[in-house]
Amino acid sequence: MVDRGISHAHFSRMGPKLTRDHALFLDLDGTLLEFAPTAEEVAVPAGLGAMLRGLAAQRDGALAILSGRSLAQIDAVTAAPFPAGAEHGFVLRDAAGRIHHPVRQTANRAAWRAALEAAAAAHPGVRIEAKSASLVAHYRASPEAGPALGAMIGAMIAEAPEVERLAANMAWEIRPRGAGKGRALEWFMARPPFAGRVPVFVGDDVTDEEAIAAAAALGGHGLHVHRDFDGTPAAVLAWLGSALAPGRV
Repeated sequence: MVDRGISHAHFSRMGPKLTRDHALFLDLDGTLLEFAPTAEEVAVPAGLGAMLRGLAAQRDGALAILSGRSLAQIDAVTAAPFPAGAEHGFVLRDAAGRIHHPVRQTANRAAWRAALEAAAAAHPGVRIEAKSASLVAHYRASPEAGPALGAMIGAMIAEAPEVERLAANMAWEIRPRGAGKGRALEWFMARPPFAGRVPVFVGDDVTDEEAIAAAAALGGHGLHVHRDFDGTPAAVLAWLGSALAPGRV
């Protein structure tokens, strides 16, 4: 991963003014980070970890990362073990560092992985990622393979009601039902140091819509990078950074 500095330039659209009473929930890719062909190639803005630590300290630790990445990948980006909903909420790490798994894995995982890897071999550029509970078929480097992969996954899990097919950004994911960023946000909001605060979530993808709705339903703000900002992680970073300016909180 490459470090790039955070700019605090003016953007025409910004989120609400953040206060100490807000609990922050942040997506990573497409929200705090620009997309790249693989997770390992993502450029991490220099100072991102320090900014997140400052924002967390302002609100007594009430900052969580909600991402499709694994916990290890999240920690590599943030440079600190923040509370997190990894793998779209399948793996939860609370403020004390304890790990929770709200739903079980599926018994068909190994067979589905083998089938997806065979399909990937026929489509150069397609990459299969096996997370602790879900499987992801990335086709950013082979966009023409997307429809066929989606149809294949849909047929493969048709008789497996315990899982669902998720359309992510240039990827298809098979994940257990019962997980999700919206449920993860609700889970955190019932526990310290998030309980009693006003939730603010920022995301950019279809996988973030349920968390956007959950934050709003709890009386907070569900923000979308393209609808509520200028459509870039730079705008989100500038907004977050402004909350650390003297006199802002």
